[in-house]
Amino acid sequence: MVPRTLLDALTSLVVLVGADGRVLDAGAAARTFLGERLAGTTHLRDLVDVVEPSSRVRLRDVVPRTLGRTGQWRGTVDLVDAAGNPAPYLVSVRADPDGGFVIAAQDTEDIRAREAAERESRAKDEFIARLGHELRTPLNAVLGFAQLLELEPLAPELHDDIERIITGGRHMQALIDDVLDLARLRAGRGDINKGPVNVLEIVQGVVELVEPLAAQRGIRRVISPAEPLVADADRRRLWQVLLNLVGNALKYGREGGTVRVGIVPVTGARVRIEVEDDGNGLPPEAMSRLFRPFERLGAERSGVEGSGLGLALSHALVTAMGGVLTAASRYRVGSVFAVVLDTIDVRFDDAYDAYDDPDDDDGFGPPPAVTGRPAGARPGPWPGPGPATGTVDNRLRVVHVSGDPATRAMVTHVLRSSLGADTVCVPRAALALDAVRRARPALVLLDRILPDAPVEELLRALAADATAGQIPAVVLTTDDDPRDLTRLRQAGAVDVAGAPLDVNAVIAAAGHLAVRRGERQQAAHHARHAHQ
Repeated sequence: MVPRTLLDALTSLVVLVGADGRVLDAGAAARTFLGERLAGTTHLRDLVDVVEPSSRVRLRDVVPRTLGRTGQWRGTVDLVDAAGNPAPYLVSVRADPDGGFVIAAQDTEDIRAREAAERESRAKDEFIARLGHELRTPLNAVLGFAQLLELEPLAPELHDDIERIITGGRHMQALIDDVLDLARLRAGRGDINKGPVNVLEIVQGVVELVEPLAAQRGIRRVISPAEPLVADADRRRLWQVLLNLVGNALKYGREGGTVRVGIVPVTGARVRIEVEDDGNGLPPEAMSRLFRPFERLGAERSGVEGSGLGLALSHALVTAMGGVLTAASRYRVGSVFAVVLDTIDVRFDDAYDAYDDPDDDDGFGPPPAVTGRPAGARPGPWPGPGPATGTVDNRLRVVHVSGDPATRAMVTHVLRSSLGADTVCVPRAALALDAVRRARPALVLLDRILPDAPVEELLRALAADATAGQIPAVVLTTDDDPRDLTRLRQAGAVDVAGAPLDVNAVIAAAGHLAVRRGERQQAAHHARHAHQ
C-alpha cells in the first residue's frame, strides 16, 4: 500500500484499485477533482461517469486487453470534472503484482500550452532561417562585385569606399551566419561533434588570439588552471564560445584591468571554465535578458560594436554540448561567465598492460596508479604529454556511465566511502566501451536512462567486446517491473541495483568479484611456484 502522505504529495490524480475492483485509496488531487462523487464509492464502476461517454466507448476493450498483455496502458482520455466540464488528461493504468492496479491522470493544459509555445518558437526560428538564406544571395552578389571593383584602377577615395562596402558586407555575412546557426541549434539541428578536448589548450589558444585587443586596452590576461582537464565537447564550438566570452570580457572590462580565465574541476566529473572581468558589470534587472537574441542590455550606447547574438549563440552551443552556461555580475564591480561541461577520465591507457598479471585471465588485474601524471595525459590522439608511470594501485575500480552529474557525484562518493573504490565517470554511452577497455574495471555501473542510447544497446555492445565482455555490468534503475529487469539481464546485465544506488547490491557484486579475483591470483601464484 502506498503511504497516504506520498499520494497527497503527487500533483497527478491518483487512484489505487484492488484486485476485486474496489477503490482502496485516492490522493489529495484526485479527491479534490472527484469531490462528492467519491463519497460512498466502493468500486471502480461507481466512477464510470468521470470518463466522458465517447472516451468510455473507445477504451472499453482497449484498456483491459493492453493490461493483460503488457501490464500497463497509457493514453489521452477526456475526464469530466465536478462541474461537468470535460477536459483531456494523460492517463496511465499500471497493474501491480497483487492483481490490482494504479490509475494516474495528469492535466494536459500545461502540456498543451508548452507545445503551443514550442510551435510558435519553431515557426519563428524557421522564419529567421528562411530570411537568412534569402539574404545570402544578394549579399554574395554585393561582395562579389565589390571585390571585382577593388581590382580596377580607380581613384584612392573610391577604393576606400569599396573597402567600406566589403567590410560592411562581411560583417553582415557573419551576422547572417550567426542567425542561421542559432536557428539550427534552437531547432535541434545543430552541427555538434563531441569528443575529448584539452581545455587548457583551447583556453591558451583563445587568449593568444585576442592578444591584440588586450594590448590595445592594456588589459592583463591571467589563466589559472587547477589541473589539465579533458572535456567532452565539440572542439570548434568550445573555441567559438570561449572566444566570444573572452572577447566580451576584453571589450567591456575596465581599461588597464584584468581578465581571468579559470579552469576548475567540479563534482560529478565536470569542469568549470570561468571568464571573469573587472568591468562595470550588469544591474540585477538586466540578468534575466542576458541570453536573449539581439539583446545588448544598453551596451549599444557605449560605442562598443556588437549584434547581441554572441551570448545567445554561446548559450545555445553550450546547451547543445550537454553543458550549462551561467553568469553572475555585480554592478560596477565585474562579471563572471562560466561554462560547465562533462569531463572524460583519461587516466588509464595502454600502458596499463605492462602492470597486469599475465597469469590472471579474468580481466580484473590491478591497474597502474597515475601519480604525478596530469589527468589529460594519454599517448596518441588523446591530449597530454605521454604514457603513465607509477606504482600499482590495488583499489577496486568501477566505471560508471551516467548523463546526470548529480548521480555521478553521489555514486562516486558512495563507492569511495563504502568500498574505497576508484570510480571512472563516463558521461554518455558512446564513450563507455573505450573507457572500459582502457580502465579495465572490476565492475561497470550503467544508469537505466542514458543521454545518447538505450542501455540495452550499450549492454549488448559491452558483452560483444573481447575485453568489456569479461567485466560484469550492473544497471541502476528505479523501475521494479519484473519484465524490464528480465530484458536488462537478457541484454547482458549480471544484476540490477536500485537507483540512486543500492549500496548493498553493489557491495555484494563487488565482494563476489573480489573473492573470485583473489582465488584466481592465488591459483596463478601457486602455479608459477610449482613450475620453478
